[in-house]
Amino acid sequence: MSLLKFGKVYKRPDSPFFWIWYYDANGRRHRESTQTNNKKLAEEMLRSRILEFQSLRSGLKTTSDMPYDAFSDDFLKHYKARYPYETFKSHRSVINEFRKFMNIIRINRLREITPEVINKYITYLREEKGNKACTCNNHLKNLITQFNFAVQNKLMYENPAKGCSKIEVTDAKKKGALSVEQYQRFMDIAKTEYPFYLPIYYTFLHTGLRFTELINLKWEDINFEEKVLWVIKPKGKKSAEYISIHDNLIKILQSIPRESEYVFTNEAGEPFKPRSRKMIRRLKKILLKAGITNISTLHELRHSYCSQLFNAGLSAREVQVQMRHKELRVTEGYAHIFRPEINKKIKRLERLDR
Repeated sequence: MSLLKFGKVYKRPDSPFFWIWYYDANGRRHRESTQTNNKKLAEEMLRSRILEFQSLRSGLKTTSDMPYDAFSDDFLKHYKARYPYETFKSHRSVINEFRKFMNIIRINRLREITPEVINKYITYLREEKGNKACTCNNHLKNLITQFNFAVQNKLMYENPAKGCSKIEVTDAKKKGALSVEQYQRFMDIAKTEYPFYLPIYYTFLHTGLRFTELINLKWEDINFEEKVLWVIKPKGKKSAEYISIHDNLIKILQSIPRESEYVFTNEAGEPFKPRSRKMIRRLKKILLKAGITNISTLHELRHSYCSQLFNAGLSAREVQVQMRHKELRVTEGYAHIFRPEINKKIKRLERLDR
């Protein structure tokens, strides 16, 4: 039986190239542009795909000959459809850098990517590009996710990045958090000079929402009577989570005109886009005018919220629930300098001086 019975070359009205469909290693139908208008070349490409995926399904091959460029394009399509833009952007950035590195060492196929290649890449980022340890470790974590996707799709039988060692972090910038006095200065300036953004920053500081969560917050996600705000999980996650909110936040939210299904819109009345940077520019202006230098990002407002929860007397478990962290150690890492309960107990050591 001809191999072409297991796939097909065809034309699409919206493309100048021939397209092919075939069954991938998981037995799912896969469509792909051949990037050629030569039918003979397209048929050769189809034959090679069919033979390869039959070999991968049967176990005769353990790693695909697929070019990394083609694999990473498929991976990005998968992530863009299922996860927030910021997550997709992070993966795209790592893929672009890894592609450059592969060009430098002159390899371009999945079967050529080994643990040694991954370790060389991390060393390249650290020593030649001068990246911080945290950045290098994030690249490694990102590559592990990519090649897990390859394993799930039977393009690889082992993840080449999984056994690679992280770099010890000794150069990370410490995340900041607003003190009570800094918080008051921040809010005073926001109220007098940037009143449009006051509800946005107030919500950041009193809910700990992430940027993507805040710009996607809808009126239907808030239950004012029960004093609960639902955080709808990104695509690919199973359910929503909720956090408790207080009366002052409710008053501020209820003062916002309901001109959209979204709670927060830009000054033109349109939903914020994932790439919007005006919110960050306004934040930096407020910080500059308030003389606050220990924070510089929106995410550090989330750190401030977590620290103030501890300061308000909530237990570590209660803070974990509000922050929606999977692990308690992550919550404790957000606590920063605000440790009133421990400080009170440590103060007892002063009795030694009596």
